Amino acid sequence: MSRSMFVVALALIVGSALSGCAARASAEWNQWRGPQRDGVAVDSPPLVAALPPSGLAPVWTSAKIPSAWTGGWGSPVVADGKVFLHVHSRARREGAAEPERKYPWLEPDERPDWSEERFAEYESHRRDEDEAIGKSVYSFRETLVAIDAATGETAYECGNDSLYTRFLQSATPAVVDGRVYLLGAAYTVRCLRAADGEQLWERRVPGEFRDEPRMASIAVVDGVAIVQAGRLFGLDAARGDVLWEGDAERTAGAHSSPVVWTSGGRRLVIANSSSGHTVCLEPRTGGVLWSVETGAELSTPVVAGDRLITFGNSRKKGLRSFRLTVSGAIPEWTYNGLADKGSSPVVVGGHVFAQGARRLACVDLATGEERWATDIARRNPQFTSLIAADGKIFYTSEGLLMFAASGEGFRPLVDARADENGVLATEEAHRRRLGLDEIEQRDGGSQQAAKLWQEKVERHGPLECASAAFVDGRLIVRLEDGIACWDLREAVAGGA
Repeated sequence: MSRSMFVVALALIVGSALSGCAARASAEWNQWRGPQRDGVAVDSPPLVAALPPSGLAPVWTSAKIPSAWTGGWGSPVVADGKVFLHVHSRARREGAAEPERKYPWLEPDERPDWSEERFAEYESHRRDEDEAIGKSVYSFRETLVAIDAATGETAYECGNDSLYTRFLQSATPAVVDGRVYLLGAAYTVRCLRAADGEQLWERRVPGEFRDEPRMASIAVVDGVAIVQAGRLFGLDAARGDVLWEGDAERTAGAHSSPVVWTSGGRRLVIANSSSGHTVCLEPRTGGVLWSVETGAELSTPVVAGDRLITFGNSRKKGLRSFRLTVSGAIPEWTYNGLADKGSSPVVVGGHVFAQGARRLACVDLATGEERWATDIARRNPQFTSLIAADGKIFYTSEGLLMFAASGEGFRPLVDARADENGVLATEEAHRRRLGLDEIEQRDGGSQQAAKLWQEKVERHGPLECASAAFVDGRLIVRLEDGIACWDLREAVAGGA
């Protein structure tokens, strides 16, 4: 082979390899809200526009995994052929029993006509009591669960004893360069090898810890792990050394995750703070470039090109857009039609789609004008974030709601629930399978039908507050008792 032919052949080989790497990178959901942390799955194959009449069975469901009050609310991520989930579990100690509470949780309509000071005093006592009971009655453990993304079989589990938190620690893992980064209880950051779960380092970041859960997902930027644990920290991603500590006021936060903005080849970090300000900083030094009042505290900011989208937890704070520059963020518009405690929006095709307070809305990205808004039938729609693929938006709270990513009006494509076998189907299909219409015609049939619906459908399906992952046409969702994977590719599900 001549030298010129060798060079050409080598270029083809390298080009093919790089293309393969790019394809693999795009076919991952390796961190909170996907590869770009914006909720959008790129290069998705064509997806179904409707489910088969009898429903869609999962490709696989995992072994049992505790969730919610026994295992937390973290979301799954997908990388290196595995699904990863961080579980903070609690188990009752042998022989231990919960005492009768002097300060139980009171629903708003159960609370006496107390002053703010009186209620704050009650809540302080309740927190003390919860902590005492939690530490004496329960033991806590943190586990990284790795599942084969093709089969659903457990690849490995690795864990360590953990501590009590008021709500179980539910930060979503980030998998970068073959390493899994986790934020655990007591502001403890862990780095594990993705292939087998071997712990590479552990670091407790500075700060007083009592019982606070921190749900923010770590972002890894230019070799720095950006951690939101009461305030922002930068850790050396390779060794875990603390490189910098953010200002206790300017970078204070709880559950909102940092995102990355690239400007002129320069990668910068953007994060919401608990003061309602959003900051932009240098990942290597932690130096704050600017801070702007956005009203956003809990949801994750979204970067769309040189626009920043934030979502506040009240209508007054609203959905907001800012034009990004290195020297500051310039306000563009505010939309006050929605509010949420933590659900993050998604930007597709020149529109912003957001969910809040049992409503969905579509807003023009350039102007902030409402294109449409609609109510949704959900009991407790909060925290679960929207994701997008193939011109479709997915909302996985209580079931699967899939609608067109269009500004021309709300166009639902799928509104389905999962049954005890994981089959996604419309309410009509589930009712037909269970024979509920016939049961309801009998004496006392309404109660019997309601009980059967609850046992076979209501108790199953996506976990409230967790958000879905999407990889190569497959929707991966944390359930009440595990993880399920549905193949939504048109070529597969469309022919089911």
